[in-house]
Amino acid sequence: MVPQDPPPVPPSPGQAKGHAIEESPETFFARFRAHAVEAHLFPEPWGSPVLEVMVRGQMLYAFDRGAPPAPTGVVQVLLHGVVRQAKPLKGEGFLGREGASYRLGGKATPLGEGFYLLEAPVPLVVYAEVPLPEEAEVLLWPPLMLFRE
Repeated sequence: MVPQDPPPVPPSPGQAKGHAIEESPETFFARFRAHAVEAHLFPEPWGSPVLEVMVRGQMLYAFDRGAPPAPTGVVQVLLHGVVRQAKPLKGEGFLGREGASYRLGGKATPLGEGFYLLEAPVPLVVYAEVPLPEEAEVLLWPPLMLFRE
């Protein structure tokens, strides 16, 4: 009997398809550094990778992709999310939470290879499997990610 490869495992819900979208947190931050914003990081709960972040008057919860421990105070950060759903934006830019996900809308500027700068009340670099409209409303897969130096 000749051994056979096992059947492919379908992606689980929320699992990104296709190629990896980052090589490392450091290279991702370096690649999109021009879109970093000033944020205030609050002390991290002991042992938690989720940070409270104040950006442009908005309180966000983001998964810290930097080396521990996270600094506190004002830091340059890059916020990143993966688009779960997208549609044309009707109305003004916005940012809101839906459970563990964020829904936001704003101008979507292509950065290449599926990445966009979404200029909502808080600028985010997002990755989308499909092209985004020029003015987009997106729902992100959790978690929102935070890259820092």
